[in-house]
Amino acid sequence: MRKLGLIFVGFWLICFPVIGQITASESPVQAPVSTNKYLPQEDLELLKELSMGEQGMPTALMIDPAFISSRLAKLQNQIPLVYNQYTHQFVEYFAFKKVDFTRRMLEKRDIYFPLYEKYLKQYNLPEELKYLSLIESGLETKAISNKGAGGLWQFMPYTARGDFGLRVDGVVDERFDPEKATEAACKYLKQLYRVFGDWHLALAAYNTGPGNVKRAIRKCGKSDFWGIYNCLPKQTRAYVPQFIAMAYMMNYNWEHAIVADKWVSKVPVDTIQVKGYLNLDLLKKFSNIPDHIFKEVNPHIMSSIIPNDNRLVSINIPSNHFSYFKENRQSILDSAGYISPSQRDSLSKRIVEKLVRKFYKVKRGQSLPEVARVLGMSLADLKKLNRLRSNRVKKGKKLVYFVRVQVEESVSIADSTSDDEPETFVIKKRNKGKKVKSRYHKVRSGDTLSEIADRYPGLTISKLKKLNHLRASTNLRLGQRLRIN
Repeated sequence: MRKLGLIFVGFWLICFPVIGQITASESPVQAPVSTNKYLPQEDLELLKELSMGEQGMPTALMIDPAFISSRLAKLQNQIPLVYNQYTHQFVEYFAFKKVDFTRRMLEKRDIYFPLYEKYLKQYNLPEELKYLSLIESGLETKAISNKGAGGLWQFMPYTARGDFGLRVDGVVDERFDPEKATEAACKYLKQLYRVFGDWHLALAAYNTGPGNVKRAIRKCGKSDFWGIYNCLPKQTRAYVPQFIAMAYMMNYNWEHAIVADKWVSKVPVDTIQVKGYLNLDLLKKFSNIPDHIFKEVNPHIMSSIIPNDNRLVSINIPSNHFSYFKENRQSILDSAGYISPSQRDSLSKRIVEKLVRKFYKVKRGQSLPEVARVLGMSLADLKKLNRLRSNRVKKGKKLVYFVRVQVEESVSIADSTSDDEPETFVIKKRNKGKKVKSRYHKVRSGDTLSEIADRYPGLTISKLKKLNHLRASTNLRLGQRLRIN
């Protein structure tokens, strides 16, 4: 019996190295390519599911760890591409379970990577940061999360406006402008690296905010990502391993028989700057530009009308239509900028999308995961929004959440400034005359102005400073009360 056991062990040791290895000549079993119409929202739901997935070593490895480890070592540049059980797990996730997502990233990357590389070089940042946008937005220009973060780099509206000067309103949302959003992301990543001096911590802070990372450092007593891993939110724990796994997949996709089915091509454009009232539906009509093409090349334009607010707006014209537009520019702009008397009433109101804060009252017997399902949001987002650590919640507790709603905004037509110029209109804010009760925030350990501004919709750092008469060098005190409205 002992001799038989030794023979079995010897056989196992001989066979073990080949179990589960995947090479270029031996393709892995892949899920069939979906024939349904691709919806960008699928990417966002996938990424959310992935980021909240349970961590831990897979029960059976499909790829030899030595392969991934050696390949990551070859890719090593400025950001450490660490191999461990977590990065291995996500490599296999992208290589087998989510082949369609990896394939879509391969199909779309050539549109955005040259742009990312340009700004990363301009700001002297590691080139491998270009992979971050893949896990942020799935390379979807109009991606928007259920918390309101939008664009390729997923900026919140108040962060985009207050910290980076991007225009975010019902007419133009520059979070969806690839150029401006990419430059803002580079500025933010550079700031985070200056704060932490470590790229893994900077990436974690990009996901969860610098305050949460600082708190995790204090709690765990370590100063590196893997050292504070267990003190970070679950979604952030998955963030750096996802980044490393995506860097691997974008360079070694061939080794796993994953290739692009069809390359997505970029529509070449020429850009014009306009100011004053313009009806974009008429502009498209007179320029012979199909509606879907115009929307594709102008993801930052949110309205069909540009008002007379004296702010320049960039409009991209497809290059194959630009010659015609250039020849007829003046007549096209004059026609699109004219308001007939019959149009005045229809222009007095317009529909815009806004993020509205609401409250949900917990019912008897409901758990937090159940409430999250009812509200259609992730459990992590619900807990973060309400600053909860446990999944337990009391009956009657009011939980904050946000929904996107369409509302009417009043608009009035302004008189022309001269007889030769087309009539224009300006937006006027409604004054409801209601008294607003002052609200305050009590400063807690680790709070910064940026984090406080992020917690309250519509609040920016500059507004917070103005409300509380703060200077740039002001240090926050524990227990200090700050006015937030």
